[in-house]
Amino acid sequence: MELKSLLKRIIGWVPVDYRAALFEDLRTYLNGARPYRILEIGPKDGHDTRRLLQLKPDVLTLIDLPRMKDVNEKWLHDIDASNIQYISANLMYSAVVETLEPYDCIWCTGVLYHNPEQLRMVKKLYDLLKPGGVLVLESATARTPRLRNANCIEIIYPPSETFKKKYHISMNVTHLPSARAIASWLGMVGFQNIVRSSCHRKASWALSRTRAAFLSTKLLQPAVGIYYGLKGDEGFVIGKAL
Repeated sequence: MELKSLLKRIIGWVPVDYRAALFEDLRTYLNGARPYRILEIGPKDGHDTRRLLQLKPDVLTLIDLPRMKDVNEKWLHDIDASNIQYISANLMYSAVVETLEPYDCIWCTGVLYHNPEQLRMVKKLYDLLKPGGVLVLESATARTPRLRNANCIEIIYPPSETFKKKYHISMNVTHLPSARAIASWLGMVGFQNIVRSSCHRKASWALSRTRAAFLSTKLLQPAVGIYYGLKGDEGFVIGKAL
């Protein structure tokens, strides 16, 4: 008998949807605060959208790649909510994103590792939040066992079909940050109160080795990282490339 099935029979263990567990962590992290404006990036199957609506936001903005529009519309029709705004665009490279008003909460799961400019993406999320806003960031992480606990990035380039099949990684992924690297990036761009969620461990031990989720806050008067520790013309905000 498979070990997981045996454990279920012995201790009555029931697997948990890690995104549902992460949402409960968000509720706890918010500590009763109501996020009036929420941004969900890459809404997938709509389950998280329904959860986020439970927070009763005035506006829930969904943004996803243009190629995902038809997929998302299939379940969007089943959600009766007048406060949903859907944007078909690339978060990193679309001018429409620059016109969005800041958000109280951003929910971003399973997106970071697909982008080749991950530090810039973390900074983009930071810029899209109001001071005091909360970010929920979840991602796949480094696969090679000796790299999982290091503060590093695993480069998977040129693409290796064998490696990606072994670890179930999309062919468009070029590098995977470790959990510690994601936490470092959050701190580098100015996030504080960075907390790692245990949502993956609640789902399965194997999943907790290859994914990580964090909750963090943009402070009212944040201090972003500066390259070289200098100010003025020779100081450059980390992750803020032109």
